[in-house]
Amino acid sequence: MDNDDDILAYATGNKGGNVSSKEPVEDFEEYVPDTVDNPDGSSFDNALGTITTGIDPLEITESGARLTGYITSSHRPNVRLGTYVLVPYGDEDLFARVWKLQYLQEFEVDDATELHSRRMLKANNTNEIDYKFLAYLDPLCILSPAKAGLMRRMADRLPRPNTPILPVSEKLKIQTGLNIPTEGIFLGHLSVGGELVRTHASPPTVAYYLRNDYSMGDPLMFRHMLVCGSTGTGKTFLTKNILRQFLASDNQYLVRGEQGRKKNPCLVIMDPQDEYSQLFEENADIGYADEVTFAEEGVLHGGHQDTRTFLASVDGQSYPGKSRAQQMEFTIPFELVRNNSWLISAAELTENQYIGLELLLEDYFKTPANHTYQGFTVFIADEGTRSVYVDSGKIHESSYDAIVRKVKNRSFSRVFDQPAKPITEILDEVFKPGRVSVFPTEYINNSRIRDLITLTLMTIVVDNKLSTSGNDSVKKTPVLLALDEAHRYLSGAMSAHSRRIVSRFADAARQGRKETLGLFLITQDPQDIDDTVLKQINSRIILNLSNDNAINALNVPLEFEKRIPYLRKGQMIIQSPDNSDIVEVTGLHKCVVKHA
Repeated sequence: MDNDDDILAYATGNKGGNVSSKEPVEDFEEYVPDTVDNPDGSSFDNALGTITTGIDPLEITESGARLTGYITSSHRPNVRLGTYVLVPYGDEDLFARVWKLQYLQEFEVDDATELHSRRMLKANNTNEIDYKFLAYLDPLCILSPAKAGLMRRMADRLPRPNTPILPVSEKLKIQTGLNIPTEGIFLGHLSVGGELVRTHASPPTVAYYLRNDYSMGDPLMFRHMLVCGSTGTGKTFLTKNILRQFLASDNQYLVRGEQGRKKNPCLVIMDPQDEYSQLFEENADIGYADEVTFAEEGVLHGGHQDTRTFLASVDGQSYPGKSRAQQMEFTIPFELVRNNSWLISAAELTENQYIGLELLLEDYFKTPANHTYQGFTVFIADEGTRSVYVDSGKIHESSYDAIVRKVKNRSFSRVFDQPAKPITEILDEVFKPGRVSVFPTEYINNSRIRDLITLTLMTIVVDNKLSTSGNDSVKKTPVLLALDEAHRYLSGAMSAHSRRIVSRFADAARQGRKETLGLFLITQDPQDIDDTVLKQINSRIILNLSNDNAINALNVPLEFEKRIPYLRKGQMIIQSPDNSDIVEVTGLHKCVVKHA
C-alpha cells in the first residue's frame, strides 16, 4: 500500500486499505473568498497600479485617511503630485488625488556607500523593478450613479486591497468629483503640473466654468472676483478672456424691483494702462480651428461692438490713446463733493483739518450760488469767512490756513468743472445693459488726478447702488465693476478718508448680490487690499506670485500654495469654494479679443 492509499484508508475508516468506489464520500463546499467584481469585463490594462496594504494599513476616518497604492513601472512617469485617479468599488468609484509619492527598496540593499554610488554612476541606469513606487491618495469623494448622471458624497468607505487604481478618463467623473459646473463662464482648462487633463471625450480637455445661474443661489459674479499675479504673468490677457464671456447676448440677470425682469450686465472698467478698449476689436490670429474649439466649449470670442471709451477732460491733457471704440468726453462736477468730501481731502489732511473741511463744504453748499471748485476756493480764501470760523473757534487758525493751502491745489483746478458734459448727466450712456464702458487714465500724467477720477467713478457706482434714491440707470442695471490696480484704491491705509472709502466699498461688496453689483479686482499686490474687502471675494484667480506676503494673504491650502511661485504664464490656481474644489487651471493660449 502506498502512502496515499494509507492516508485515504485512515480518513475513510477502511482497515484493509482498499478504497471502494461504491462507498459514499462526503463532499465539502469549496470556500471562495469575496472578490471585487469587474462588471464590464475589462482587463484594467490601463490601471496605474493597485491598492496595497504591504506598507501601511488601509484606513479611513472622519478626519482623514491612509490609502497607499503601488504604481507599476510602466506608468510611473505619468503619475505626479496632484494627479486625479479612480478606485472602483464595483457599484461606485472613489475619486482621489495623489498627495505624496515615494520610492522604497524592493530588496534590502545599502545604497549609501561609495562602492554602490560609483557602480551606479558608471552603469548610468536604474532598474525600476528594483524599487517600489508608492502613491499616497487623498480621497476627495465617492461618485455614485444617479438619475441625472452622477452624484458625489463624502468618502466613507474603504477600497479593498489589490483594487486597481485607474486614470480618470470620463469628463463627467472629473467634473462631478471636483464639483465643477458643466456650464457657465469659461475660465480655462483643468490641468495638473501645467499639463492639461485629458479624457476620452471630444474635446478631450476639461473646461472649467464659473457658475452663472440661479440654480444654487445668485450667480457668483455678484460674490466678486479677484485676479492677482506678478507683473508679466498675463493678468490683462486672462482678464480680457474672462470679461468677454460675460457679454453674451443671452447672459442676463434678475434686477431687484423689476418684477422678475432680466437684463444684460454693464461692464465698467477702470483702465490705468489703456488696454481694455481692445474688447471692441477682433483678434486676427484666431483661425477656423480655434473657432470650432471655442464653439464646442461655449467660449465667446470676437470684439464686442457696444463698447465706449469715456475720457475725463483734464486741462492741459489730451487723449492720444489706441482706443478705436466710440469716445465721449466728460468732466467731474464739483457738486459731487457735496456728499463726498474726501474727493478733495486726499492731500494729507489731518483729522482736525478734515473735520474743518467738512464744515466749510457744508456751509458752502448751503449758499444759493452755482457750486464750483473755483467758487469754493474764493469762499474759503475770503477774509470775512476766515474770521467767522477762526474767531468763533470752530476751526483752529493753523488748521484753517492748512485747509486753504491744500485745497487750492493746481491738480483740482485742472479736473473739476471742465468744458465737457458732467459725468452725472451721462450716466444713462455709461450704465447701459450690454455695454462695455472703459475709463482709461494713462494719458493723464498727474497721479493725483488719475486717482481722483477713478475714485469718483467708484463712488458714483457704489453710492447709486446703495442709495434707495439712486439713479435708475445705475441702480436698475446689473453692473460688473472691473478695477485694475485695485490695491491703489482699496488699501488698508490708516487715514480717515481712506477708511471711509474702504468702508463704503466693503458695504457695497456685502450687498452685491442684492444690488446686482459684482466687483472684479485686478492686482499684483493682494496683500495691500483691505481685509474687509478681501474677505468678500469669493472667487480668487491666482497667477504666479513671488512675494511671500502676497501669497500668505490669500490663505490658499498648503499643497497649492507651494505651486504658486512656479506657475508658468497662463497657469492659475482657482479658489472658489462656492463653485468647486480648489484646482489648477490653464487659460487659453490665444486672447479671444485683440491683445497688443
